[in-house]
Amino acid sequence: MVEKNETKAKPTTERKIICKGPVDKNNGAIIFRLPPERKDGKPFDIVEGQILTVGTDISEEVANQLLDSKSWKFEEVTK
Repeated sequence: MVEKNETKAKPTTERKIICKGPVDKNNGAIIFRLPPERKDGKPFDIVEGQILTVGTDISEEVANQLLDSKSWKFEEVTK
């Protein structure tokens, strides 16, 4: 009898980060602008409530910088 070698795909968990908005709600900021990271060279704007996927929308390095931000609040999305 021949056994089939089935490869089971491991479930990949995407790391996601949500923007909770500026720490100081009275500062008037409505976007958090990242410098160009993509090939098109355009800045990337983030708004309150936006969910970012690490590896697709932003890099791992940028994700860690956002989580350490003092002026805007970002949190990991947990299921």
